Amino acid sequence: MIGLLLPFLAWTQMPRMLLSENFTSTTCGPCAQQNPAYDALLSANEDIITSIKYHMSWPSPGNDPMYLHNTIDNNARRTYYGINSVPHLYMSGNLFHGMPVQVSQAMIDNYATNNPSPFEIIMQHRLSDDQDSVYVTMLIRADQAVSGNLVAQIAVIEKNVIFSSPPGTNGETQFHNVMKALIPSRNGTSLPDFEEEDYYIVEAAWELANVYDINEIAAVGFVQDNTSKHVHQAANSSTNPLTPFYANDAAIKNISNTTSVNCSGTMEPIITIVNYGSEALTSATLEFLLMTSLCIAWIGLAHWIFCNQQQ
Repeated sequence: MIGLLLPFLAWTQMPRMLLSENFTSTTCGPCAQQNPAYDALLSANEDIITSIKYHMSWPSPGNDPMYLHNTIDNNARRTYYGINSVPHLYMSGNLFHGMPVQVSQAMIDNYATNNPSPFEIIMQHRLSDDQDSVYVTMLIRADQAVSGNLVAQIAVIEKNVIFSSPPGTNGETQFHNVMKALIPSRNGTSLPDFEEEDYYIVEAAWELANVYDINEIAAVGFVQDNTSKHVHQAANSSTNPLTPFYANDAAIKNISNTTSVNCSGTMEPIITIVNYGSEALTSATLEFLLMTSLCIAWIGLAHWIFCNQQQ
């Protein structure tokens, strides 16, 4: 849903939240050797970098339970980057890719400082009342014009998974930011080109499955250009109420009970209005364009109906 265009007085860019997409496995010895130090580096920089861990089906025997829980989405990101070895990571898509041991504090500082983002992202996740589903809302605002093959991705993660004994052959028992599902799908949500101060809202849900601890469920969202693979911005979700971008911001969310062409009779459309602003919505003015139809019927060897739309 495209937001309202409002005047903007100064050009800015947002601080960047880097995204680390890690590919790992419980049967990978080098993963067990490199993950602890890299996880500590991520933990020390939670304000400028977040991560998603995708579990793979190799090395043999390929029985990583976190891979088997969602083979489709894990393989989708592997294919997206052409991953053929673990451990491997991509930082913000195309800023860096290699092994975790190659990443340093200086590298993280450099990428975060010298790559401001044109986007601001805020996210919220909440569990359903019966705690069988998670709902995620992602607000994306552009602080300058941005175009490209843009897509919004949301990964539901389990922040900490702890086993009493190793689930694989490499001895690891603790795993972080494990990808549970890509929502609404592994393809993400296609985004339009943005003008300055445009914004977009993505809402998605996932029915919980194979979750070890429901209290560890959260989400990571990011905006990526599918052509260059560049991740413009990333964000972590929280359970805090979302702060709307604007005070007054009503929008039409859905129009139903209509037909594309109506040459006779009447329609009674149903319009759903949503309030995305911080102020209470007490009234709204709807503007619409009435199109008249000139319908001509020709009956002969064939039966034709033409509807000429006239403004």
